[in-house]
Amino acid sequence: MLIGLGALMLAIAAHVYGARLAAHGNYGRRLPLAVGPFSTRAAQHVRRAQLAGWALSLIGTFRVVDNYWETAPLLSTGIAVAVLGAVNGMPSLIITVMHNQSLQRG
Repeated sequence: MLIGLGALMLAIAAHVYGARLAAHGNYGRRLPLAVGPFSTRAAQHVRRAQLAGWALSLIGTFRVVDNYWETAPLLSTGIAVAVLGAVNGMPSLIITVMHNQSLQRG
């Protein structure tokens, strides 16, 4: 369980790092909130950080959900969906909103 939580924390850090790199690469331009094309092509560092985040989130989610799979499979499926959505979606969304707000102010 602790290995899974550690992997999830590293996944969040990788997603934040990738989102910050994407925001710096698109300086002066708006970023799409959820889905859409970026103004510039994402650097390979951004893609590597996102890939590492996704891989670590899958490993961490599997380790956390594995404890509940035998007794409550529906609960573990719900936990997996919630964890994957929060770990993979929230960091990028928060950084994107902060980036777009700073463009409106400046």
